[in-house]
Amino acid sequence: MENTSKVSGVRDGARFFDEKRRDLGWAAKVLRRTPGLGGLTVLDIATAEPTLALFLRSLDKRPLFVQPMDLSGEAFSFAWASGYANGQDIRIQGVLAAK
Repeated sequence: MENTSKVSGVRDGARFFDEKRRDLGWAAKVLRRTPGLGGLTVLDIATAEPTLALFLRSLDKRPLFVQPMDLSGEAFSFAWASGYANGQDIRIQGVLAAK
């Protein structure tokens, strides 16, 4: 049975940026799941932007920055992250950069 508990979410969506701070696109839903194996940060993402979806699904241990569109959302700066398709959503998991 799938674990559906969420820790936090980005209510108004988020923009995604690569290691060079290039804007990769927008996702309407970004939900942080309970920590994964080895303490990895895990996000479930829903986007209608094909180029962002392709990038995120092929992400393989690369830096990624997630900027919420509302002030109450949580930003994520990954030292590295990997992504894959998870049904209709995309799941990202990785290690957050030190602050």
